[in-house]
Amino acid sequence: MNYYELKYLKEFIKSKIVGKKIILANTRYKNLIEFFIEGEVEDHHKLVFSTSPGNMALFLDYFSNPKKRNTISFFEEIYGLHIKNVELAETDRIFIITLENEYELVFKIFSNNGNVLLLKEGDLISSFKGSELEEIDVPEEKEIDLFKTLNQHGSAKQKLTTLNPLIPRNNLPEIIAEHKVDNMSDEEIKAFIRKLTKEVDTNPSWRLLENGNTALFNEQILSLKTEKHFETVNDLVAFRYKNYSHNQRLRQQKGELTKQIKRQLKRISSGLRNLEKADKGLERAEKYEKFGHLLMANGHLMPNDPTKIIVNDLYNEGAEIEIPLVEKLSVIENAERYYSKSRNSIRSYEEALERIPSLEKKKVQLEELRDNIEKINKLFILNDWKKENSEILKELGIGDQEDKEESLPFHILEVDTYPV
Repeated sequence: MNYYELKYLKEFIKSKIVGKKIILANTRYKNLIEFFIEGEVEDHHKLVFSTSPGNMALFLDYFSNPKKRNTISFFEEIYGLHIKNVELAETDRIFIITLENEYELVFKIFSNNGNVLLLKEGDLISSFKGSELEEIDVPEEKEIDLFKTLNQHGSAKQKLTTLNPLIPRNNLPEIIAEHKVDNMSDEEIKAFIRKLTKEVDTNPSWRLLENGNTALFNEQILSLKTEKHFETVNDLVAFRYKNYSHNQRLRQQKGELTKQIKRQLKRISSGLRNLEKADKGLERAEKYEKFGHLLMANGHLMPNDPTKIIVNDLYNEGAEIEIPLVEKLSVIENAERYYSKSRNSIRSYEEALERIPSLEKKKVQLEELRDNIEKINKLFILNDWKKENSEILKELGIGDQEDKEESLPFHILEVDTYPV
């Protein structure tokens, strides 16, 4: 989660939970804690916090009766206490819920170090993660001077993020490409980051893009097609969290297919490069045939050196030519050997001519499959695509069982006809 999501999320959550009381905080899974918040006349909420790296999220969800079995409860000191305020550090991802009796819940929303801390009068008394309290640091707000620091030797992205470390980063590569930031001067980059900051600070847009990513920038800043607009930032964060596993499976399957296709393309491209040199094989065939003819014409000679013979070159009048010999063979037998090598070279050349069109066709097919996969952004679309292209995928050896087994992190042995 980025700072600007939390900025707007704070206002949304604050409007929903201030004045209500926390009745339970528990966890059913690793890296997940849920706070059950009770209001008047069934105006209840569930605050969900995921500390999972790669899928960190804080959002309000629909209230459901808490599960008591197979759960661990936390922060019993605050059960029944009313929420007084919700705050966000001005320049950091530190989210604070203030309760009665000087209690505070401090949410550390850092990508690899998420946690919830319970403080009383500023002192740490318990935490969601970590059993040794003395080893847990209570986060302090960082001081950031926006637009003051510029990494002059860095990339366009590094320059933007040093000028404003809080700017959402997941869409920056597309924004940089769309607005040609790489070609901007340092002064133009400073003006551009101010523009980005103003837009996300005053005119955010809660978008799900067709490529599966989410964005806070509107279409004027980021023109990528929008699949869905959300009414609130809370809806966006909840959607992203709940669809994370779907997106992970999609990326995993696309990645495996793309990996296999690239491997096949590499092999075919290498094969084509070698086959394109087949005409050299024809040159060798001509040379071997010439050696055979010359040796046949001089079969009566006894070479002084059994590893080579020097004869008149009948194809180049007045010149002599040295022909390598196999020591154990006679001159005539060496001639027959060269004829055989000539025939083999011609056969290889002819086979190469036959294989090139087939390999070029496969290369085109693989490139089309690769391009199609890159455009797919839904798991069900990918599954339908695999069914529609099952025959060609099988023909090209993509996605078959052999490749899948090779990618497993263990060996498969067969014991009494059973795979183990």
